[in-house]
Amino acid sequence: MDAHGIDIAEIEELDTRVANAGAIRALEQVADHTCEYIVGIVVIISNG
Repeated sequence: MDAHGIDIAEIEELDTRVANAGAIRALEQVADHTCEYIVGIVVIISNG
């Protein structure tokens, strides 16, 4: 893919690239939130 446009042959793969990028970002957010929950539970248990 060049800077000025999209090659006709690459249009078919574009939706896959966008979907993969979105899925990776969603998993990153889930992992971040899960880590925060675990740390929060450990802090509550250790202070309790």
